[in-house]
Amino acid sequence: MSSSDRGRRSIRRLGTIGVAAIAFALGACSVQPLYGPASFSDSGTVQATLTRISVGQVTDRVGQQVRNRVIFQMAGGKEISDPLYHMTLTVTSREIGLGITTTEASPVYSIIVQATFTVKRVGTDEVLITGTSRASASYNRVNQIYANTRAKLDAENRAAEQVGNEIAIRVATAVSAGS
Repeated sequence: MSSSDRGRRSIRRLGTIGVAAIAFALGACSVQPLYGPASFSDSGTVQATLTRISVGQVTDRVGQQVRNRVIFQMAGGKEISDPLYHMTLTVTSREIGLGITTTEASPVYSIIVQATFTVKRVGTDEVLITGTSRASASYNRVNQIYANTRAKLDAENRAAEQVGNEIAIRVATAVSAGS
């Protein structure tokens, strides 16, 4: 046995020990599934707590799209009978022209949807989470009125869906963290 074989064996042992140490360190992390059991909530799971968050009314079509998406993501679209938390939601949307042609018309538009939300515990007004979510979706305008209207609605729906998904994930994360 040569000295280079011993060196390789000791390097291999150190590598094995290093991998084992990393595995033990990662095993000690408190990473857990977002929708798995948790001991902090009244009913024991993040999903059960999410189904007890009521969402306030909004005033326009895009706001309703965001609200519907949040409710669907958190409670599967079910009505909340005994809310533990209440979410207030304020949604705004705007349209921006992105390019200019030789006729000074913009063929490409972007819809920007922004929602500000606050989730408070019912009765105590203890804030669980507050935040703002924003998304954009673009569409092209053509020389047909119906096609333009439909393209704008589709862009609003896409942006509203993104905002609703983000809000639901952020609320689920806050519930999971128990903040």
